[in-house]
Amino acid sequence: MKFEILQFPLAKSAYGGIILPMEEENKSEIFQSPTQYESRLSRPKNQFAPKKIFIILFSIVIVGLIIFGTTRFFAGGKSEQNSEPAPTAEAFPTDIPEPTEEISPTQEPKKPTPTKIPTPKPTVNPVDKTTGLDRSNLSIHVLNGSGAGRASKKASDFLESLGYNVIQIGNAENFNYEKTTIQIKSAKEEFLSLLKKDLSSNYSLGTTSADLASDSRPDTIVIVGKE
Repeated sequence: MKFEILQFPLAKSAYGGIILPMEEENKSEIFQSPTQYESRLSRPKNQFAPKKIFIILFSIVIVGLIIFGTTRFFAGGKSEQNSEPAPTAEAFPTDIPEPTEEISPTQEPKKPTPTKIPTPKPTVNPVDKTTGLDRSNLSIHVLNGSGAGRASKKASDFLESLGYNVIQIGNAENFNYEKTTIQIKSAKEEFLSLLKKDLSSNYSLGTTSADLASDSRPDTIVIVGKE
């Protein structure tokens, strides 16, 4: 087997070194003259000056402080405004004047009304002169059998004026009585003629009897009729 030895052209640099062969387009960048190389090293680099950096940082700090101070100022003003309590109105007691009655100049003062004193009824002698019977010993219950208003009250007042003892007044079971009726206990039958005589002066008499029950409260029941 035979091996071929490849040969490449060699070049010497200005400094006595050996330079390997390379493409022509890269030779100009690598192989430079000492003058060109020194000029490239002495060329100043592009960088920010320290003074400019300080000015920029200082401006940022100032703007930040202004924004922070403004925010705190407005926030503090609002909190103080909200924290102040609203003033409350104090209520003071006022004297209420008492109403006074005004008298009109044309109005005359009221005169006191005199109190009427009831006139006492004249004392009546209940004893009948003819028979000698005492009317106050006969108790009577007067009933309204006519339906007329206050009929029993009128009859009661009339009998009391004669001296009879009226213990109760009221209405009868019906208002169909045309004439006045009398019902008396048998034990008081002696008063029947006297009672008929007294009532006949103002009323038309109907039936009369002495059959009232002995246990009845009144001695006599008088039912007033329409006539």
